[in-house]
Amino acid sequence: MQKRKLTRRDFLRLSAITAAGAVAAACAVPTPVVIEKEVIKEVPVEKAVIIEKEVPKEIIKEVPVEVEKIVEKEVIKEVEVEKLVTPEPVVLNTLAGPDPTGWTAKEYERFEELTGIHVEVTTVPYWGHREKLLADFVAGGGAYDFYVIDCIEVAEYAEGGWALDVTDFITPEMKKDILPFAAEGMIYQGKWYGLPFISEWKSTVYNAKMFSDAGFDELASTWDEFVAQCKAIQDAGIVKYATAWSWFQGECLICDFAAIVACFGGEFFDEANMPLFNKGGAVDALQWMVDSIHKYEITDPASLTFTESEVDDGMQAGEIAFSFRWGLPLVALNNPEISKVVDQCAIGLSPSYDGEHSACVSGPMGLSINAFSKHPREAWQVLNFRAGFEGAKRNAIGDGIAPGWAALFTDPDVVEAITGLDIMLEQAKTVINRPRVPWYWDFSVVLQEELHFALTQEKEPQQALDDAYERTLAAKEEWEAG
Repeated sequence: MQKRKLTRRDFLRLSAITAAGAVAAACAVPTPVVIEKEVIKEVPVEKAVIIEKEVPKEIIKEVPVEVEKIVEKEVIKEVEVEKLVTPEPVVLNTLAGPDPTGWTAKEYERFEELTGIHVEVTTVPYWGHREKLLADFVAGGGAYDFYVIDCIEVAEYAEGGWALDVTDFITPEMKKDILPFAAEGMIYQGKWYGLPFISEWKSTVYNAKMFSDAGFDELASTWDEFVAQCKAIQDAGIVKYATAWSWFQGECLICDFAAIVACFGGEFFDEANMPLFNKGGAVDALQWMVDSIHKYEITDPASLTFTESEVDDGMQAGEIAFSFRWGLPLVALNNPEISKVVDQCAIGLSPSYDGEHSACVSGPMGLSINAFSKHPREAWQVLNFRAGFEGAKRNAIGDGIAPGWAALFTDPDVVEAITGLDIMLEQAKTVINRPRVPWYWDFSVVLQEELHFALTQEKEPQQALDDAYERTLAAKEEWEAG
């Protein structure tokens, strides 16, 4: 059984003193700082006036002019990051998952060349990111200046005073072009706590060559047909198991379950964030998940230990024929440096119980600044560099990271470089969200445990979901009472 994470109440109790200190620090009036600027790229402006300028608040906004000027008419175009001349070199610390393609390292090298700011990355596995951050938040030390924040963590981190409010630095032009679901993922009670960075949903991916070799021209639209296709692929000796899932007892399991529930016509939560996952299509979904392993035998049993990384690796190695995948799947699958199935895979719509309820789960993530960071203005530069329009474009083409900017989905360079965008956007119309509430992690741990009881056949699906329902209500009530 997975070790239960500390609750929000536990962390707030432990961090009461440090949080108070952070509030005091945040309320202090910042000392004006004179900044020299080394111009990286000139940008024409229509009108500018020369004024005396000091650093605003805690975070400096980039000013796209070559001298100390304030642009009266804003130029809607991202520019290269300006170099801050500081008395001592600045080093920013952050956390990141494994970087198999080296893309993250290359981006931070480029950022350092442009700004002189070094980013030190601590690599942690999928499950270790949150634990390290929470430990730092409780200590109030600001060991990590910025970090990736999941949409389901925004409410909790905002309530805890751990994520810096960056609302004042999100311009009207940014708000206009950021995808609504990506923006909503970074907003809590009307305030922004991050800049959308990985604005993704799980797309349905299948190896079209394997399906064709087994006699199928397209992916099935119903689960019954899908099972038949998977069995045929296995019977033909193409692969041992046609599919694999990220059903490790972690958040990855919740994501797959939420999507499959919708594909069975079920509901996850209602608009008031009350659970609905122990009835109707939700029960059918969990029963199908169990059967896919133990009855149909089309799912690799090792899926119970897989996160998305293992599933992605299996797809790239040609070991499975079907998966759900975050981001822009075909970028990695068509990269000969890491994939053995180049030009073999395609994006489809997920099967459903009747062929009419295809669905996917959203998982927008952003970059957030640690409220305890001693370098918030430099951290904001990183956010702009990596998650701004141009950074998002580089990420999409170079590393298959789904952008949060609507204009990039019709950008000629992006469209030319990435196939399957049209069907991905069609699938995105069916996106399902997980509840964005401060008590989310207490609930998630409960549901993970109960789903695993069913998947390992320790409980019947209905019993597991009924128990999860009761435990979820208890967790919600405990948080609200605390």
